[in-house]
Amino acid sequence: MKRMIEFEGSYADLLRDYVAFRQGLGFVMPESSQRILLHMAKYLYALPLIPEVIDRERAEEFSAKRQQESDRTRQNRHVVLRQFCLYLNRIGVKAYIPAAGFVKARTDFVPRIVSESEMACIIAVAKDSTLRWPAMILKILWCTGIRVSEVAALRVGDFNEVNCSLYIAHAKNDRSRIIPIHQSLASDLSDYVKLHATSIQPCDWLFPGKNPNAHHNKVAIGNRLREIYRKAGIHTKTGDPIRTHDIRHSFAIKALENMVDSGLDIYVTLPLLSAYMGHANIYDTEYYLRFLPSAYQNLIDCEQEISRAVFGGDGA
Repeated sequence: MKRMIEFEGSYADLLRDYVAFRQGLGFVMPESSQRILLHMAKYLYALPLIPEVIDRERAEEFSAKRQQESDRTRQNRHVVLRQFCLYLNRIGVKAYIPAAGFVKARTDFVPRIVSESEMACIIAVAKDSTLRWPAMILKILWCTGIRVSEVAALRVGDFNEVNCSLYIAHAKNDRSRIIPIHQSLASDLSDYVKLHATSIQPCDWLFPGKNPNAHHNKVAIGNRLREIYRKAGIHTKTGDPIRTHDIRHSFAIKALENMVDSGLDIYVTLPLLSAYMGHANIYDTEYYLRFLPSAYQNLIDCEQEISRAVFGGDGA
């Protein structure tokens, strides 16, 4: 059942209806976003009632940067506020709509993109280990781009050999999804299950830890894989081993390159990649566009203009 926080105050019904509306459209509306709405309700409840539920002054005050607050946190609050105001206007309730993109989270972080030859080297080093699960996990990460925590939580029954798919259950923001996988990965996974999994019961962990009732946690997996990157000599510009999350970045960028090279309409296919990767919205996937080669810049500029027109361009 979808989680819904209980709201109180003058606008409780509006907030409750808004969350139900978003969830009815298929949006996750995570608890973190609902808590922003809860804080908004408390903020508005303490103020006198006005014809507009939220006027410009109140919107700007609610969006204002708070002490020691990150840009990302402030951006999330602004986006939730703006989407709620858009909903109010949609149902005929007057409210000021904050500008899209008014608050932006800035980051200079650049992921380390792993090449196919580098990944082949990493997997080769992993195969030399007496442990078989690291190589299998690396293959899954490289071929699917799923998160380390999602790999760790896979059960034997989440792998469907017949349909060549993986079921990712209750991942980030409580999003579950089924993703198709290549036949070669399905074949390797089938061999792994038969030879290396502790049992073939559907409810058992695909990668059990020392305690068979628990799976390897993502920290333990990350530490093991980090040693493999070190042995393979795959480093960042600073000389440190790559991060496992860099493999996810590399998958996304390679997928986007393949879309462009195959002539697909990227603004149409981008939501498909977003759903495949388990992103909460298309803007998380758009982030990877900036890492495509400069040869694709005209296409990227066109896509971003269309995306802003269709989706609003504020990360909602």
